[in-house]
Amino acid sequence: MTEKITKILSPCISICQYDESGTCFGCLRTLQERKKWKNLDTSNEWKEKNLKAIKIRMQPQHRKSWEDTYTKKIERVLKNEKT
Repeated sequence: MTEKITKILSPCISICQYDESGTCFGCLRTLQERKKWKNLDTSNEWKEKNLKAIKIRMQPQHRKSWEDTYTKKIERVLKNEKT
C-alpha cells in the first residue's frame, strides 16, 4: 500500500513582478520566502504559517483576488492528480 504525501502548493499565482525590496506583487512573498518554499526540506508546518502571514500582509481586495486564483490553482492540480 502506498502512502500519499500531502503537498502544500506554493502561493505563487504566476504574476512574478517584484518591488525594489524583492517582494512579489502577485503572492507578496519575499525573496527569502520564495527560496524557502523551493527547499525540499521545508516543512508543511512552516508553509502553513507562511501562507497565513502572506494573507495578513495583503490588502482586502488583493487577498480576495489572490485567494480566487490560488483556489483555482489547487483545483487544477487536484483534477490532474485524479486523471
